[in-house]
Amino acid sequence: MTWKPEVDEIDKRKQTAYQMGGEKNVKRQHDHGKLTIRERIDALLDENSFSETGVLAAATKYDDKHNLLSIVPCPIVMGLGTIDDRKVVVHGDDFTIQGASVGDLFKAKLAYIARMAHEMRLPVVRLLDGAGGSIREIAEKGYVDLPAGRDRERLLGVELMSMVPIVSLVLGSVSGIGAMETVESHFSVMVKEKSQVFVGGPPLVQWAMGERISKEELGGYQIHTRISGVVDNEAESEEDAFEQARKFLDYMPANVWEMPLRKYADRDDRNRRDEYLLSAVPRESKKAYDMRKIIASVFDKDSVFEIGKYQGRSQITVLARLNGYPVGVLASDPRFMAGAFDWSVAEKFQRFIDMCDTFHLPIVNLVDQPGFFIGRKAEEYGTIRKGVRASMAVIQATVPWATIYVRRCFGVAGGAQSDFSSLNWRYAWPSAYWGNIPVEGGVYAAHRAEIESAEDPMKRHDELQEYYRGFASPFRTAEHFCIEDIIDPRDTRPLLCDWVETVFPTEKTRLGIKTRGIRC
Repeated sequence: MTWKPEVDEIDKRKQTAYQMGGEKNVKRQHDHGKLTIRERIDALLDENSFSETGVLAAATKYDDKHNLLSIVPCPIVMGLGTIDDRKVVVHGDDFTIQGASVGDLFKAKLAYIARMAHEMRLPVVRLLDGAGGSIREIAEKGYVDLPAGRDRERLLGVELMSMVPIVSLVLGSVSGIGAMETVESHFSVMVKEKSQVFVGGPPLVQWAMGERISKEELGGYQIHTRISGVVDNEAESEEDAFEQARKFLDYMPANVWEMPLRKYADRDDRNRRDEYLLSAVPRESKKAYDMRKIIASVFDKDSVFEIGKYQGRSQITVLARLNGYPVGVLASDPRFMAGAFDWSVAEKFQRFIDMCDTFHLPIVNLVDQPGFFIGRKAEEYGTIRKGVRASMAVIQATVPWATIYVRRCFGVAGGAQSDFSSLNWRYAWPSAYWGNIPVEGGVYAAHRAEIESAEDPMKRHDELQEYYRGFASPFRTAEHFCIEDIIDPRDTRPLLCDWVETVFPTEKTRLGIKTRGIRC
């Protein structure tokens, strides 16, 4: 007598799970240019590193003699694996099984994987491709759940945001829980023209609003990576999405009780001085320039990873390295709205600071900030409220902060570029100038009557502008020690490498969860 029959039954049931929704549904997935969930996990993780949890979970039916009649695997696959030899929690929707519809079994597995990440303090990668809840579940259960769901499980998800890095990859159409998980992450990616995110999908929109609209028009990448900011980055393919996830996690610690890892310090000279920086900023104040080229020059070669490139486009947010140390980088982009700070910039700015602060990444800010975007639209979208909220993220952050004033810094938005309440490093390039209000706009406001009554109003306006510009020299500010130093732009990289080596090993805030947590 042995337990061989039971072992054979285990193998049989596992083989059923590995077949997912069956050959026909797997083919349909491939025909739509999408990988299956098991192919996705294999492509994301290090080879042969996946250890699955809950593979036997399934919807089953038995006859009166307890013989198994049918078995449908639960449409979520989850477990542990490694990315670049670092342990992660991974879970993903299996669209080949009932469109990955969410039922009690699905929710139970999702809750378990959240507890696993919570207890083991491991990063989470979500592979999302499901339509959310199904109306059919009501008839099967015989009652309707309250939308709040299980409070403890919901709380776990919220707590994880302040504990471990979370990545959400949207690889198909998602709504309901999938849409919520997309937003409840530190970094999200969607595949161009293959994935969409909805509050409610096209059938619901048509029923409720009488509007016929395609999935792509309603929730595609053009909406969410370029307008709404719901998703951070777009990917050309699933493989591109997996690579972006791996890159993001490379800058992150496993959890908030650890520091991010220093890597690849031998790939670049810490004392490199690029001649290009001496002429990177034009002498003509209204002429734009390429801030991304400056970033590439200052930070370690091939270390720059941009997040949210196509939203809030006057603000650049990237992860990068200085002599191997990971840092967060903020930078103004004068090629869009002259670098002005609007409502979309405010959310992008705040979320990025919160993420860097949560995971102990020092922040470098390259400033060319003309001030808040103004006009009727700016007022309609509440720019000042959103901008002030973003400035509070700067004050609440406890990570080391270095500000490089590259050109302009004006008004309330300019004041949000540094935390003046604590010690942080501030340096100016000779091209920098600042104030509470730009000379160009302030002269007319202050001397309107004098200008309009002058024999030659334009000449008098220009004379007054030239007079006030004399006070705007950064050297006058440095003479009164209102700026710590004015530097040769070519010295920016060596100086920042000195700075990060000084502040990184002795990160001034305690490790662990920030009392503020993170806002998503």
